[in-house]
Amino acid sequence: MENISDWLLNTIRNDEKRGISSGWLEEKRFLLLPNMARILKHILEGGSVIILTDEQREWFGDYIITHINQHHKGRPFFPIVQIKHLHDMIDSSSKDGGIQGFMPLINMLDMMYSNYHFWYIGKKNARSEFAKHDQQGWHWIFDENDIFSSTDEKLDYKLLNLFKLFDRAILAAMLDKISLDI
Repeated sequence: MENISDWLLNTIRNDEKRGISSGWLEEKRFLLLPNMARILKHILEGGSVIILTDEQREWFGDYIITHINQHHKGRPFFPIVQIKHLHDMIDSSSKDGGIQGFMPLINMLDMMYSNYHFWYIGKKNARSEFAKHDQQGWHWIFDENDIFSSTDEKLDYKLLNLFKLFDRAILAAMLDKISLDI
């Protein structure tokens, strides 16, 4: 069994050999690895993931949901969901003053899902602040870390590239081909 760090590096380098420009991932892999491993472990231990995005990246949330659980992949469905109305609820609750305004939503989600984390993709806004109350979530907040820049002309390509890598990692972890210990 290969550890996730070695698997990630080998996968990135093999993609590069096939003409898939993923050199940026090799450079950023140590920033991505701990959170990716934690979210994979969370899912494989029976936790769920709720995808949140900013308005500009709603298409990407749709893309993830459409591609993560396809019948033809021959694997179980993973508890990764996107709740479209949650975006509007967060946006309107943010006007009620920070985390206190979000408490009714948090309580609702706690009743619906016993063990969930957020996967947020987008710029810093009310939705990202809501997602960050879950400190164990996976936060792809543009311009807040050294991974994603909102001015990067290849940002969409990088998001798709990283998602496809995550999709392969979840299968490898499920089949015990990789260890999630870093």
